[in-house]
Amino acid sequence: MRCILLIVIITLSFPSIGQQQKKVQFIGGARSLISVSDFSTDAGDSINPPKSSGGYALIDLGVKIRTNKHTEILGMFRIRNEYGGFWGSGVAFDVRQLYVRGVAGNVVRYHIGNIDYKLTPYTFYNHNTDILTSSHGSMAIKESVFNYESFYKENTWRQQGASANFAIQFPKLIDEIEFNGFIARLNPSNFSTIMDRLYGGGNMVITQSKNAMIGLNHVSVFDVAGTAIDSNVYSNNVSTLTYDITFGNNKYKYGIDGESGISSSELALNQENKLDDYFIHARGYFNFKKTNLGFDLGYMNNGADFRSFGAQSKRIDYNQQNNFFNRYTNDQILRPVSMYDIYNDPTLYSVGITDKVMQYNPAVNNVLPYGLSTFNRTGFYFGMNYTDSSKVIEGSAKFYSLQEVRGQGTTALKSFNYLKSDIVLNVSNLLKWKKKLKLHAGLAYQTTNRSTEFVFEEVNLTSLTLNTSFEWEVIDQLYLLGNFFILQSSGTDQLPIRNSNDVIINYSSFNVDGMESNLAGGLKFNFSEKVYLALMYESSKNNFVLDNPYQFNQMAIYYIIKF
Repeated sequence: MRCILLIVIITLSFPSIGQQQKKVQFIGGARSLISVSDFSTDAGDSINPPKSSGGYALIDLGVKIRTNKHTEILGMFRIRNEYGGFWGSGVAFDVRQLYVRGVAGNVVRYHIGNIDYKLTPYTFYNHNTDILTSSHGSMAIKESVFNYESFYKENTWRQQGASANFAIQFPKLIDEIEFNGFIARLNPSNFSTIMDRLYGGGNMVITQSKNAMIGLNHVSVFDVAGTAIDSNVYSNNVSTLTYDITFGNNKYKYGIDGESGISSSELALNQENKLDDYFIHARGYFNFKKTNLGFDLGYMNNGADFRSFGAQSKRIDYNQQNNFFNRYTNDQILRPVSMYDIYNDPTLYSVGITDKVMQYNPAVNNVLPYGLSTFNRTGFYFGMNYTDSSKVIEGSAKFYSLQEVRGQGTTALKSFNYLKSDIVLNVSNLLKWKKKLKLHAGLAYQTTNRSTEFVFEEVNLTSLTLNTSFEWEVIDQLYLLGNFFILQSSGTDQLPIRNSNDVIINYSSFNVDGMESNLAGGLKFNFSEKVYLALMYESSKNNFVLDNPYQFNQMAIYYIIKF
C-alpha cells in the first residue's frame, strides 16, 4: 500500500516536467475500495458465511510519449493489490492500454493498438440498455467505476486493431468529405476448427454545409479463410445510409435525420440458414433555442432478421455468474444477476462485441434490449426535452409505441409500450444558494402484450424502474448523498431459444413476479475536481426468486484519483 501511494505522489509530480519538455506525459488514475457486507435470506442458509469483507487498491500508470509532433505512443500498466495480500501475495500486474497514433504525411490520422471506436447506432455502437435512468448520487460513483473498468466512453467499444481517417475539403458546393476505417480481431484461430474472425468497416461522411450531411456506412464480421481446417466461413455484413438536414434561424431549429440499411448473415456451407433483412429509422425534430425546449418524432422498422453485432452486442451477458454471494440457501441455488450486481460488479461487463445474439433480462428491458438497433421492432416514438435558462430544471421524456414485425411461434404479434423520463431540479439555482442541492427522479415503465385464442400464447409483462436521488453540499466540498431505487416486474412472456447458428429451435416460458429495492446514503468529499473520498451505506432487498428472497447490507469506502 505504501508503495502504491509513493507511485501516485511521484506520478502527480511528473506532469509539469513532461509538459515543459512536451515529450513525456504521465496519465492514469488510482482507486481504493473497502467494503463490509452481510447477506441474509428467509429461506435459511447454514452453509455460506453471512458476512463478507474485502477490497483492493489499484493504480493505472500511463506514459504518453510524443516522439515528434506527428506521433504519440501510450503504454499503461496496472498494479492491483487485494486487501489481505502481503509480500507480493495478492498483487497483480497487468497491461491496461497500448497504442500508437499520429498523422502520416500531414493527411491521414491513424491509430494502432487499443482503439475506442464507434460509427452509427445501427452499425457499430455501444448502447446502454440495462441502466434505463440517469445515475446521480452514490449510483453515479458506482457507474463511473464500471464505465472506467470497461472502457465505456460515449458509446464506444474498446477494440484491439487499427483505425484511420482523413478528410478532403472543397472550396464550393461541398464543405468536406471525411473517410473513416477500422479493423479489429474478434477471436484468433486455433489452427483446427476455429478461423481468425475479424471485424472491420468504415464510412464516408459528406458534409455539404452546417445544415446538411449524408453518410455511407459499412461494417462486416468475417472469417479469414485458410486460417483453420474448417472451410465453413461466416460473415455478417451491414450497409447503411445516414443523413441529417437542418433548417432554422436564431429563434428555432428543425430538421430530419435518420439511418436506413440492409444486413446479411450467412455460413458458406449452410446457405439455408442465411438471414437477409433491412431497417428504416427516420426522425423529425424541432427545437426552440431561447427556451431550450425540443421535440422529436420518430419512426423505426427493424426487420426480424436484421443482424448487426457491432450495434446489438450487450454490455451484460445474463448467462454469466456474478462474483458476490453467487450461491445461497442450503440448496446452494445460483443467485441470478440483479440490478445490485449491475451497479456493483464491474466483472459482469463486456469489453468487446460478440457475434452471437446475447441473452437479456425481460424484467429489466423487454422493449429495446439491444437499443435502437433491436431487431423485430416497428412503430413510432415521441420525445421532448427542456432546460430553463437558469438550469433550475433539466428534464427529458420519451415514449415508444412498437410491435413485432414478425410473430415468434405464432402469427400473433407482441405490442410494446415504453415510457422513460428523467428530471433534475437544481434547488441551489432556484434559491440562489452558494451550496449545491440537486434532486433527481428517473422513471422507466414498460409493457409487453400479446392476445391470441390460445392461452399458452398470451403475453402480459409489466416492468417499472424508479430511481430517485439527492446531492446536498452541506459544507464546502462535502456532499450528503441519498438514493432510492426500485425495479418491479410481473407477468409472463415467451422467449426464443436459439442454436449456435442463431436459428430458433424452441420457446421457453418466462414468468416473473417480484421487486428489487435499494436504499442508499453516504458522504462524499471532493479534494479537487479529480480526487474524492466517499463513504456509502446501502440496503438492498430482492424477492424475484419467489421462494428464496434475500437482502444485502453493505458499507463501502471509495477513494478515487484521476490524473
